[in-house]
Amino acid sequence: MATLAQRPARTPLHAERIFFLSMMAALVVLVAWGFAQSFFLRHWLTPPATYIDRPGWVGWTFIVHGTLFTCWLLLFGLQTVLIGSKRLRLHKQIGRSIYPLFFAMLGVGTFVGYLGARYGFHDVPFDSITFSALPWMVLGAFAVLAWAGIHERKDPQRHKRLMLLATIAISDAGISRVVFFQQFLPPWMSATVFMILPLIVWDLATLHKVHRTTVLGGLLVAASLLLSVPIGSTRAWHMLVSSVLGLHGVPAGQFAI
Repeated sequence: MATLAQRPARTPLHAERIFFLSMMAALVVLVAWGFAQSFFLRHWLTPPATYIDRPGWVGWTFIVHGTLFTCWLLLFGLQTVLIGSKRLRLHKQIGRSIYPLFFAMLGVGTFVGYLGARYGFHDVPFDSITFSALPWMVLGAFAVLAWAGIHERKDPQRHKRLMLLATIAISDAGISRVVFFQQFLPPWMSATVFMILPLIVWDLATLHKVHRTTVLGGLLVAASLLLSVPIGSTRAWHMLVSSVLGLHGVPAGQFAI
């Protein structure tokens, strides 16, 4: 009887671990797929021309940028596995040491966005000023969600959702490069936004409602992904970037470096 009484309590926790592990695996696979040719497997495949090919500090800046964001994705995966294997103590120790990586990502990510706005973005159908809204808005969403997630460790349900949504946001750079998705979506829309749907379905199946963190965090991620190009294409955005940063940008497909 004791065994039967314990099963309902264990089953949801086991299912929860499987869900978050599956989400982690899906993000890792999609980002690796999107960046396989241009970053992860560029020495074995024929990579497209990117800023990594530039000599000197420009190329190294983009290598560092990719490495930092890859480290976050791998760390998110490791933390998910540790929770799934009940290594809670080690999970907490790693979580407390995440701040240097977090701030390094924000600093380098912001600068790389500036380089793209100034010199042009690869493989996007928009001028550099218009498209610059996307990396900066996505990075802002990541900063808010990850910072909140780091400080919500005492509430596991909020913590898990915040960290997952933050990781979904920064995974857009890789997912948006998956050619398979591009043929079905308009240029301004990213397939990454659909990664929020499994979390909504999970909430409905387990809580019979959508968790408040999923609603607010999901809306922030969706807004950063879907509204950035429309915002970036406005005259107000172009004037803001031009007046604050002194940039005028370059047309789509052109590079000034």
